[in-house]
Amino acid sequence: MEILRRFWLLWTALGAIALGFTLLYFRSLSLGPILLVSGYCVLLPFFLWRSFRKNVGE
Repeated sequence: MEILRRFWLLWTALGAIALGFTLLYFRSLSLGPILLVSGYCVLLPFFLWRSFRKNVGE
């Protein structure tokens, strides 16, 4: 259960990216790119920042 609680943001980002590519495959040119940008540019960097902010400055 600890792993699910710790990596929920990563799984959300990967799910948004996968769903974005799937929607692009089915010609959804409005929602697909929005999910890709949110996955790559918002959720994934936020996960990395949250994961490693405790180790900065040690």
